[in-house]
Amino acid sequence: MTQKDRDMFSAAGSSADEELAPFDVRDSSGRSGLIKLALGFGFLLLLAFLILKVYQPGVRDRGAPPKITADDTPFKIIPADAGGVETPNQDKTVYDVMDGNAPSETVTPAPRAEMPIELPKTANIKVDPAPITVPKKAPSVPKTITNPVKVPTTRPVAVGSSDWVVQVASVRTEQDAQAIWGKVSDKFGNVLSSGHYADIKYADLAEKGVYYRLRVAGLPDKAAANSLCTQFEARGQACFVTRK
Repeated sequence: MTQKDRDMFSAAGSSADEELAPFDVRDSSGRSGLIKLALGFGFLLLLAFLILKVYQPGVRDRGAPPKITADDTPFKIIPADAGGVETPNQDKTVYDVMDGNAPSETVTPAPRAEMPIELPKTANIKVDPAPITVPKKAPSVPKTITNPVKVPTTRPVAVGSSDWVVQVASVRTEQDAQAIWGKVSDKFGNVLSSGHYADIKYADLAEKGVYYRLRVAGLPDKAAANSLCTQFEARGQACFVTRK
């Protein structure tokens, strides 16, 4: 096929009714560009408005102090169902006293803990002329002797015969207890009468060992025992009131 035949074929295949419409590129590009520009400008304005709203609370002057806004939610709330673990011993008398209410029960304080004391290097010891028999070995049952050994300095008529005594010492041996009684009777000669006497009680405290408790006996009642102990404490002698 020659070039002439190709030209004839192309001319024959085209439509004779087809006409070319005039086209101006300025008409189409100008309108769409303005629309796109307007939309882009509007979008930028909307974005700037949103940014200003979001970050406006954090904007402040350089000289102004920073403003910190606390969380408005409650720190603690009461649950609808309290439940929880019950705390024991909430009905003790001590809590009533702390709240300012008078306790309904009479509370008796426990006696002080017994501790060995150091004996002086020199002491005046009064020996009872009557012999005192003390078992060499402590009995196993009962551990506490109910009939204490009494070591009186003198034995006139007692001031009183109640069960109340004033304990002044607790030592390891009976000899130490007698020595302390000699010191107490000398120091408090103006307080002790001829009716007061020493009551030494043997006590086996198992793991803690054996103690000899020196008590002042011959008191008519508890009030007299409290009064005597108060006079002892005023002059530096430790003591407490108890029963035989």
